Amino acid sequence: MKRRKHRGMSTIRRPMGVDRVRRSNAWSMWRYIVLIGIAAAVVLVMIFFGFPLIEDLLKGVDPSLRYQPKVEAEFNLEESKVETGTAAPGEIYINAFTDSDAQQYKVRIKNEPFIDGDNIIFTTQFSQQGTLALDTVLIYNTQTQEITKLPNVEKKYDRLLSPLLSGNYAVWVDCLDKGGGRIVGYDIAAQQQFLIKEFAYAQPQISIAGDLIAFMQWAGDTTQRLYVYNLKTREPATVRLYENTAAGNSAASISANDLVWAEYDTQGNGTLKRIVFADGASKTENYDFGNQVFEPKTNGKDIVFATAKDIISGSLMLSTNGNAPVKIAENVVNYALGDNFVAYTKDMKVTVCYTDAQMTQTMTGETSKNLLACANLNGICYYDTTDTEIADEAVLYAYMESAHTQAQDGGANG
Repeated sequence: MKRRKHRGMSTIRRPMGVDRVRRSNAWSMWRYIVLIGIAAAVVLVMIFFGFPLIEDLLKGVDPSLRYQPKVEAEFNLEESKVETGTAAPGEIYINAFTDSDAQQYKVRIKNEPFIDGDNIIFTTQFSQQGTLALDTVLIYNTQTQEITKLPNVEKKYDRLLSPLLSGNYAVWVDCLDKGGGRIVGYDIAAQQQFLIKEFAYAQPQISIAGDLIAFMQWAGDTTQRLYVYNLKTREPATVRLYENTAAGNSAASISANDLVWAEYDTQGNGTLKRIVFADGASKTENYDFGNQVFEPKTNGKDIVFATAKDIISGSLMLSTNGNAPVKIAENVVNYALGDNFVAYTKDMKVTVCYTDAQMTQTMTGETSKNLLACANLNGICYYDTTDTEIADEAVLYAYMESAHTQAQDGGANG
């Protein structure tokens, strides 16, 4: 008789650790999710911080400059409680000018106006021969609306360009259309023109402050010289000689207190150079603003520069009293520096950013189109380009009060 095996409850095999397996699978899934999240965070950190840091270190740029506050954080109009507005400008309007020969001239061209206190200097054309001969230098007084033609001006080459004015002295460039020319000075009281420097290559950009001018001049295909010239004593001085500089350097900018320019290299970098004037002597005192400094300008206490050589593709940076620079605008067409403000053109509007307060000011209306011509001391000049059909060039000017004064007066509306 066969014995049957008794299968009691104790002999049945049950799946072992089902709950533990489920918990283990769930934990594995969460672990994978956490690991994926950590990996994603690491990738994002590398993208936004690691790679930029490596790039800055390779370029020799201070990485902290990348994360400095932008203009919105530095120039907060709500916190400053100063309203922006449109300043009421004046306009250079000349119906007709009667010269010493009793002949009347219509002043249509107002080339490169430059403001110096109550006076605005520009070049124009009286001769009927040639296109844009620009043979005459005029000074317009903003208080009396009177125009003065500088006598004894001799045009040697094709046209007179880039006039500047500082007190008793005027400076301009007498250019050849094919390149070359000369830098000319003029003593207003003596009504005397004098030669400063001949040049055979590209036209130098001149900066003026008091009796001094500064300019960078090419002296060959790879040689540049930085000059400072005293208009009163007629004494030139070579500040720097650059040999084998295929990239060239920026224009120089001079104030009563310092001289700045940027040295360029063939890798597309620009570094700030600065010489300080004090007690009749000068010394080098550079600021480390990284290697993206292009076309710097100074008023003696503030420095403004672009972060791109073509200006418009970069940002406009401002350093006040030697502090770290901050961005005040981007994609500007041009810019200039006054005593306590930066003026620039953007989107066919002229805007002023004050350096002594958290305030910006729009100089032009909503429908007008404008282009900045210059800024100097407390004034600016700009073109109104709204109506291109008008033959006469429309040049406007305005004076900038201290932003603190405007705040006390209840804003800059006008």
